[in-house]
Amino acid sequence: SSTIVVQAPIIDTLPKFTNSSTISVSGFSSNAVRVEIYIDGEKSAETSVDSSRFKYENLKLKEGENNISAKAFDASDTASDFSETVKIVFNNKEPKLEVTSPFENQEFSVNNRIKVEGNTQKDVQVFANGFLANVSVDGKFDVTIPLLEGENNVEVKAVDEASNAKVITVKVIFRK
Repeated sequence: SSTIVVQAPIIDTLPKFTNSSTISVSGFSSNAVRVEIYIDGEKSAETSVDSSRFKYENLKLKEGENNISAKAFDASDTASDFSETVKIVFNNKEPKLEVTSPFENQEFSVNNRIKVEGNTQKDVQVFANGFLANVSVDGKFDVTIPLLEGENNVEVKAVDEASNAKVITVKVIFRK
């Protein structure tokens, strides 16, 4: 007699970083009727398999790193091996952002291009009025942006890998 082996489920691609405390986990599992989902080796959820597909909405993540894997079960409750583990980092804290130049109500003349400088943390993208800044490994950033004559709002925005953002707006004045 031949036994049908329950294949380990395949989890669909998940983001490496998220700022949401819950995610949806879906995937493929042949010869299975249900799938158990684990975070860091602990069973966290269970869902049914329909036409070899499974989906579980609102899987609760813990702050920081979550190692997600799954096991499939057939109708006679035979378990598969674990799926490949997918690592996802949950972070919902805004990134650090400090603008050191320009300062509020600073006036500029002659050259309408100014350098925006400050500090953030590593692996953060910084934009000033939509222009992407250079960010060093120690978090220092700078970018040169154009000003219009008169009052200008310089919007500096830091965005981390989990899409958390922090915005600082500085008003400056340019006179020809």
